Amino acid sequence: MLKAAKLTILFSLGSWLFSSQVAVLANTASKSPEIYQKAREELPEDVYSTYRIVERIARANRIDNAPWRVVTVPEYQINAFATEANLIALYNGILDQLAGDASALACVIGHEMAHHTERHIALSPAKEAEIRAQIAEEAEAEVTAEAEDAQADATGAAVGSAVIRSGGGFLGGIGGLVGNTGGAVLENESRQRISRAQERIAEIIALKEQELNESLADNSRKYEFEADQLGYQYMARAGFEAEGCLRMLGVLGRTPGAEFDTTHPAIPKRIETLKDLMKDYPAENLAQEGEAQLAISQPLTYDLSKDGESLRINSHRGGSSADDLEQMFDR
Repeated sequence: MLKAAKLTILFSLGSWLFSSQVAVLANTASKSPEIYQKAREELPEDVYSTYRIVERIARANRIDNAPWRVVTVPEYQINAFATEANLIALYNGILDQLAGDASALACVIGHEMAHHTERHIALSPAKEAEIRAQIAEEAEAEVTAEAEDAQADATGAAVGSAVIRSGGGFLGGIGGLVGNTGGAVLENESRQRISRAQERIAEIIALKEQELNESLADNSRKYEFEADQLGYQYMARAGFEAEGCLRMLGVLGRTPGAEFDTTHPAIPKRIETLKDLMKDYPAENLAQEGEAQLAISQPLTYDLSKDGESLRINSHRGGSSADDLEQMFDR
């Protein structure tokens, strides 16, 4: 579900998170399950759900050493993506289609968290444009020698025919005729070589861009399988129903083109791979591992991110450096 685009946030959380009835929740907040009750009261339902899921997955899998961020994008797409610094974006469409199924939503979120932990974030548009510009430069360099030879031949042919045509009298007339004919042939052949060189440049660029696109698509499909595998383990360790991943893929399988390989593997392939994975890594065993981690950690607090638009699920260190300083030195 990785969407390779820089997110422009469309939904601000500030209007409700800092309303008159809401206190900032950081290290000063109670580190008891009461924080969940406050979150239920203070956060919109979808944001509350994502907070609880991210918070639980992070603790159960010991990936709570840095903050996570979540945001809801108000567009009806059956999609989610990972971008920027630990940011997970969920479209309204997928939240709507998975309504009432926390385990399926946990699989989506675990998948996107895996993209971050495995550093799968796709090339930025600027970086991709840079690569494509380099391809064009290399293609031109590859054909430069051929193009320069053709240009030199064209120049030589033009000079040679002019010299022959400059002769006088009867022989000069014959020389002029031969010069005109031979020079025209040489110039025409040279022009054709220049044209072929230009066509060759276009062919090389097209071939290299095709190779780039195929490489990007191959990497993307590889990353999707990896995120499926790790995302399943993340959510299962957190105690969610393993079948939630199958239900989530079932929803994706009803979207257009889901049966074909694109930048993502075909959904039927992902389902079969996941079923095999569930046999190799039984959910019950993973849940036991995760429960041990949950038992020795405290609920993670939350805040409005510094971007003013996304919800930040704080790391196990909390959300206030000032509080951390006071705990270390002001005792």
